[in-house]
Amino acid sequence: MKLFKFTAIVITSIILIYSDASAISVSVRSSKDYYYTTRILREMKPMITNFKTDENQKSMDSLMKNFEEATLEHYGTNYDSSALKYYNLKLEIIKVLESVCTQYIDRTKEILTATSIDNNTIEIFITYDKNSGYATYFNKPFDPLRDVKPYDDKFTAKDYHFFFDSQKVESYLRNGHFNYNEAKKFFNDPEIAFIKSRKRIKTDQLNYIIDRYITAIQFCRMAKQSALEIYKVKNEFNTGAIQDKYKLRKDQITPIFDDRIPEKFKVDAIDNIKMLYPVELERRKKFASQIN
Repeated sequence: MKLFKFTAIVITSIILIYSDASAISVSVRSSKDYYYTTRILREMKPMITNFKTDENQKSMDSLMKNFEEATLEHYGTNYDSSALKYYNLKLEIIKVLESVCTQYIDRTKEILTATSIDNNTIEIFITYDKNSGYATYFNKPFDPLRDVKPYDDKFTAKDYHFFFDSQKVESYLRNGHFNYNEAKKFFNDPEIAFIKSRKRIKTDQLNYIIDRYITAIQFCRMAKQSALEIYKVKNEFNTGAIQDKYKLRKDQITPIFDDRIPEKFKVDAIDNIKMLYPVELERRKKFASQIN
């Protein structure tokens, strides 16, 4: 009889310990998912705001609604329910991020192509290096009566600085394409396809896919910034006009005021530093009204 009671106590203790450990495990997972999805949604908000479409805004609204439901369950200590809701939320995040990634990669390719065409980047770092043959014309005294000016329609006096800045252009071009290719590599990671093919996907595997997509977007931002820096080098002579126009010091020229960058790409320059394009547009509008 005593042995039976002892055995019963031991079994009951094991059950209680197992139940408690199981509850802790679910609560820990729910907490990790809460912090993880919070960070990811904060990363995504500027992306959706800056490149807003009806479709991606609708998707973001759905993500926020489902996050709220999961989080309220988490705060209410309904961990089994919250863990499941966070799991489904991650599946939804992956779907949205896949679309956003595609948009960023396409946009990066567009900017890299436009930069090369608009700024003649290849010709700049090949022809206008300070050690090139063309540079010898500028390293000797110029006789206006006998010599012929080396400037023409393609290369004007305002482009002289390329003899010193061509290496910057080459570096930005190289880095832009390197980061673009890295973005595609992360987006097309074969492991993502393998994970998606599985019938049962672990939550850590969902995290892996999400992190890959976020990293791809980060590489896109770096690639686009390198491309935009070429515009800034090419149009450096406009800096004074920008300062006069907006009454700014050079260190105060933020992307929305930087007219060295084409207007259609300012949204990218703003997004690259995780600022919000609609807010910056209003700031420029208000700033302009105050100085006029």
